[in-house]
Amino acid sequence: MAEFVIPRDVELPSASLTLPAVLSSARQARTFTAESLRFWGESEELIDAAVLIVCELATNAIRHGARLPTAYGRGRGTDSTITLRLALEVEALCIEVHDGSMVLPVQRAAGRDEDCGRGMQIIAALAESWTCGRDPEGGKWVRATLSRVDGGADG
Repeated sequence: MAEFVIPRDVELPSASLTLPAVLSSARQARTFTAESLRFWGESEELIDAAVLIVCELATNAIRHGARLPTAYGRGRGTDSTITLRLALEVEALCIEVHDGSMVLPVQRAAGRDEDCGRGMQIIAALAESWTCGRDPEGGKWVRATLSRVDGGADG
C-alpha cells in the first residue's frame, strides 16, 4: 500500500498520492481521499461525493490513460502511474488526476446495456464543474471541483 502524509500546518490543505496504474489503485485513491477529507474536517456529504468522483477519475486514468510502452502495441509499461491531487480552496475542493495519455476524456451517453461509459456523466452530475488539459511535461490532467459551501468545514 502506498504511504502518504497529510500536512497539518497549511492554511488551505492539499495532498497528493502517486499510484501504479493498476485497478487496485482506485481503491487506494478512494481511501486516501476519504481519510484526507475526514482529517481536514469536511462533511460526510462532501466526502461521499469526492470519493465517487475520485473512483471514476482514477478508474478512467488506469483503464484509458496509463502510458503504453512504445515497444509494444498492447499492455501497460511497468512504470505507468497515476497521480491524485486534492486541494481545498475557501469555497471548493479541487480533485485532479494525472495520467500518461494525451487523449482527453469525452463525456458520452452509454447505452442501457453497456456496463461502462458513464464515468464522466457521474462526475458531471456530482461536481460543480470539470475540465481537462494536456500537461506540457506529458500526459494529461482531469480536474473536478466540488462546492464546500453546503456543510463543508471552514478553511
